Amino acid sequence: MHIEQFLNEQQRRGLSPATLKALRSDLLNFVAWWETTYGRPLSLPQLVARDVRRWQQHRQQNDGVAPKTINRNLVSLRRLCQWAVDQGILPDNPATEVGEIHQETLSPRFLPKEAVDALLRAPRTLADIRLRLRDQALLALLVYAGLRSQEVRDLQLRDVDLDGGAITVRRGKGSKARRVPLHSEAQTALAHYLGEVRCPVGFPAVGSEMEREPFLIGLRRTVAGHPMRAGIQTRVIRKRVKHLGQIAAAELQAAAQKTADLQQAQQLRDWARQVTHVSPHQLRHSLARRLLQNGAQLPEVQRILGHSRLATTGMYLLPSAMDLQQAIERAGV
Repeated sequence: MHIEQFLNEQQRRGLSPATLKALRSDLLNFVAWWETTYGRPLSLPQLVARDVRRWQQHRQQNDGVAPKTINRNLVSLRRLCQWAVDQGILPDNPATEVGEIHQETLSPRFLPKEAVDALLRAPRTLADIRLRLRDQALLALLVYAGLRSQEVRDLQLRDVDLDGGAITVRRGKGSKARRVPLHSEAQTALAHYLGEVRCPVGFPAVGSEMEREPFLIGLRRTVAGHPMRAGIQTRVIRKRVKHLGQIAAAELQAAAQKTADLQQAQQLRDWARQVTHVSPHQLRHSLARRLLQNGAQLPEVQRILGHSRLATTGMYLLPSAMDLQQAIERAGV
């Protein structure tokens, strides 16, 4: 009961659906562990620090969960307990007495520019021009602007300012808005999509309801002719990006088979392997990495990606697992 009250209050405060979903998952996992361990329903007033430590150890040793996920679980429980303290349900917050698990700090996984280039070419193989131009626009928003999946989903027609060379993210993480400049390649892709698919008879009037419609369209696969409809869900975005990644990987694998240069063939296969399981968030990481490698300053990258803290952006200055692997290869005898 207390947990549902807490979650309902977080929803009223405007917590994003993705964050709310993760919060609910973390807390329900704790409830399930408590009830299995103690054989009775969870009672928040009885919660003490040793319970949190035991749960933390169970997540690491029995469930095999990564330290980053366990630390996120702990943050969720701390938020619940602090709310319970504020409500007079708990006398203090027992979760604050439990420390986070140390984790190795590496830069997030990113794609090399060659793999990103192959991905950007993948939509050209699609026969349906609506799908081809839509997917090119989708990739432009992810690759060049670094938008999150939900930010792409929520983007409206009025948010795309091609004359000004920028897009407006009205509700990013933490409900924060930002304006993101567009690369010239992205402007071209978005213009083609708008002119030939989304708004072929002209852009909606300023202030009209149509102007507030979603920017990207979906195709109704179960209806004859696959008619268009405004809006695309985040699961579809992830699915399309993965599908395009597989197309790009197949092209790279084919190129590897045609070359007689063993070193080049191995490089092509490596890029294919990396792009096979690409995700929207990995494209966001890749943009951050390219920006920093090409001379952008941390505050600039922070503004583009919409990070609340500069320390979050600073993660991209650390070596990645790929960097370490390449360093080992260079050290071979």
